[in-house]
Amino acid sequence: MSAIDGDSILKSVNAALKSRKLYPPGHPAISTPVKKSFELISSSLRTKESIVIGLVEEALVFEESPVADSERLYPEIREFMAGNNVETMVFARGLVESELTGLFELLASGNPGGLAKELKSKGISHIKLSTISKGKRNVLEVYNDAVEVVKGAMDEVRLGKIPRAEAVHNVVDEIADSVLSDPNAMAGLTMIKNYDNYLFNHSVNVSITSVSLARAMNLAEEDVHAVGVAAILHDIGKTGVSEKIIRKPGGLSSDEWEKIKEHPLLGSDIIKRMEGVLGLVERLVYEHHIKYDHSGYPATRENTHPYSQILTICDAYDALTTLRVYQKPHNPVEAIKIMTNFSGRYFEPEVLKTFTNMLGIYPVGTMVRLSTNEIGIVTKINSEAPESPTLKMVYDAEGSTVDTPFELDLAGDEGRDKTIVATVNPAAVNVDLSSFFEKESI
Repeated sequence: MSAIDGDSILKSVNAALKSRKLYPPGHPAISTPVKKSFELISSSLRTKESIVIGLVEEALVFEESPVADSERLYPEIREFMAGNNVETMVFARGLVESELTGLFELLASGNPGGLAKELKSKGISHIKLSTISKGKRNVLEVYNDAVEVVKGAMDEVRLGKIPRAEAVHNVVDEIADSVLSDPNAMAGLTMIKNYDNYLFNHSVNVSITSVSLARAMNLAEEDVHAVGVAAILHDIGKTGVSEKIIRKPGGLSSDEWEKIKEHPLLGSDIIKRMEGVLGLVERLVYEHHIKYDHSGYPATRENTHPYSQILTICDAYDALTTLRVYQKPHNPVEAIKIMTNFSGRYFEPEVLKTFTNMLGIYPVGTMVRLSTNEIGIVTKINSEAPESPTLKMVYDAEGSTVDTPFELDLAGDEGRDKTIVATVNPAAVNVDLSSFFEKESI
């Protein structure tokens, strides 16, 4: 069981589920366990982004730990999840008591069909229910689909068409759900750096990271979505810039640089003409290269939207960690150090602080050397012990490739005597992080 009060949370949720079968909405027999559930969950969410209750192959799971004797202790939770095809219940930071009350009122209505959509329609944005389906998409499928959506939108613009917003909205919803249910895997996928498809992969990476940052800032769900849409479309204006300029090796001439600087305006003009896209999205795209000190472009002295910095920071981070024609990639730790040097100038300090706290001391995708000389790749951060993440080990103490990479939790019993002593450049040991995370996410 998790170190947080998982038993008490499960008991109160189980009691609320049991009561909702017997009593009408608002009855004290329901409201009391719901209130207790809220108090316990919200207390735990002070130190965590989300809490997950899952049913995996008939095993009840709290966070990542199987729950012993769940058939006897928590039969109502098991019955509800199995009977309604629910695989996970995710409670996110920002949850308010009325949302939990609303969830149980919906359950009491006797119409559980389409429950996830009902939650969304009633403005319950901090509770997510994912259903089991035979064709359930893994995070790599979501990522690849997002790349295709970006490519499709840019192809339409190049053909003189205005892209349809529906596919963009749908894939951003999937990204947001995946970030909530499997944040480490999604963070790992942002290490996919396909040079040939740079513009598409970069757009998806920025969207994933922006959605994660928006959640860490406790934004409302509709704002998280708008930020994700703006991020995935932030470079759509580059369709109006010659690919010779975009891919040019070496420095740009002053005329070529002026062309590059037009892409935020070109992008915002495209988005203005897309049906069903909020004006906030257009504004964030227009402002994503305007820095905190109002340098950057387009030139302006007017106040930018507070959320613009989300895109600015996530765009800069992905660019710094990506091989470009004019730049070798920095590892995530180096990228954060570089960005921190520009806090208060290019980046709003509080947003940048939230971003760096979200990524951790050693962000997912960082290759590190241990005190034993072994080398591994960070796959999960440990919020309670950020200096001790979980690694996938790829080189042993003698420098030989590990035949079957294995997971090592530096905060666990096997890793407790090992410490990180340095970061490692993946190119120096001939490891392609993109390929690694593509395989690991299947």
